[in-house]
Amino acid sequence: MTVKTCTRALCLALALVTGSGGAWAASYRLPDLGNEAYAVVSPQQEKQLGADFMRRARHEMRIVHDPELNQYLENLGQKLVAHTSAAGQRFHFFIVDDPVINSFSVPGGYIGVDAGLILTAHSEAELAAVLSHEIAHVTQHHVIRMIAQSKRLSMPAMAAMLAGLVLAGTGSVNGGMATVALANAAVSQTELTYSRSFEAEADRIGMQTLNASGYDARAMPRFFERLWRATRFEPDVPVFLRDHPTTANRIAYLSNEAEKYPRRPPPDNTAFYDAQAEIRVIAASQPDRVVEYFRRNLASDNYLQKDADEYGYALALAKDQQFAAALREIGGLVARHPHYLLFRLARAEIELSAGNYAASLAHYAALLRSAPDDTAVMHRYASALLETGHPAQARVLIRKALRRETDSASLYKMLAVAAGDTGRLLESHQALAEHYFLDGNSAAAIEQLTIARRYAGHSYYYLASIDARIRQIKQEAALDQTP
Repeated sequence: MTVKTCTRALCLALALVTGSGGAWAASYRLPDLGNEAYAVVSPQQEKQLGADFMRRARHEMRIVHDPELNQYLENLGQKLVAHTSAAGQRFHFFIVDDPVINSFSVPGGYIGVDAGLILTAHSEAELAAVLSHEIAHVTQHHVIRMIAQSKRLSMPAMAAMLAGLVLAGTGSVNGGMATVALANAAVSQTELTYSRSFEAEADRIGMQTLNASGYDARAMPRFFERLWRATRFEPDVPVFLRDHPTTANRIAYLSNEAEKYPRRPPPDNTAFYDAQAEIRVIAASQPDRVVEYFRRNLASDNYLQKDADEYGYALALAKDQQFAAALREIGGLVARHPHYLLFRLARAEIELSAGNYAASLAHYAALLRSAPDDTAVMHRYASALLETGHPAQARVLIRKALRRETDSASLYKMLAVAAGDTGRLLESHQALAEHYFLDGNSAAAIEQLTIARRYAGHSYYYLASIDARIRQIKQEAALDQTP
């Protein structure tokens, strides 16, 4: 097992400590712990655990940094959060470039979805069902409640579980694995019923969220049942079914619960199908094969997803460096859907990849005029400006984007380049420090801030702000240390 794979497993141990299997029934009810959970881990510490996990995830996992995909998942996730008890709180949704079928949630509102799960879902409602389930794990504080409940067993067991959570979020492989194993061994027998109840509660509340957000609640049992039936006789069970154990009892319970809700018409799956097409291209290691995949789909006259297949075909052709053909495909889509930002963004990006810089920048400028606050447009346009030698314009746009995406490691990296290319070396090193910190490398972040001090001159304001940031990073990086 490689370090990356081992760390991935530990991250999932943190995220899914609530996910053991068992029978499902409406009779499962969780104890009201009140504020007891926060006597063990405060709300601020819960947020710190999540933020630390995300930094480690960026460092160890293959996080997808595609602006369009991230914006789609973020919009869908926030739509669901708006119909929960956590409405108004900041959640973070991200995609892991991994073909396995899985999803996971972490204290602090961090929810990851593997690419394989998105490709397996048949509709946006099914993807929303999975996200709703994970959101419920966060809003109900299941990890923290498990720790609080373990406190009733023994202090060593509680301490081991808390340490395991911390280590699992930091990438400490050997120590983290041992501590998580100790925690599970210490509480597994007594806590098993509560773990089942956590999953049942996430199902029940997730279904409420799904319905309140305008989706058919039946999408949840439908996704679980199809996945279970397709794989129940296979020796290699999908990770999703291992982490979210699905049985005939659970599916029956979910199906009965879903009938309590009104039937909803199918949602517009346009954006979902487009996201699937883009993920398929990104995940492809051999561009010619994904080109052939979309070519076959288009030849089969599957009009349900025809535009999405044409979109994927254009992206695949560009990835295979068949730029003329790619521009023909995307041009046809833009002609039919002149106001659809996603296709217009793809055209601008393909023009850039083809070396048609003037055409690409003209398309991006038009996109920014029509959607001045769209984060994907700002991200792509700024990247194109950097690539074509316009760092000053890029810098202005990146700084605007960072006001909306304050924790974007990729934007900070771009800002470091833009500021450096325009002679703003203090700003460049500060931005690079933020990139490294968000990417899980606190030592490199502090090193960049130390360098930044050299360009602060005798300015008390700049020196004080840099020193304050160094102290803050050191404090937050304390979670990286193995107890």
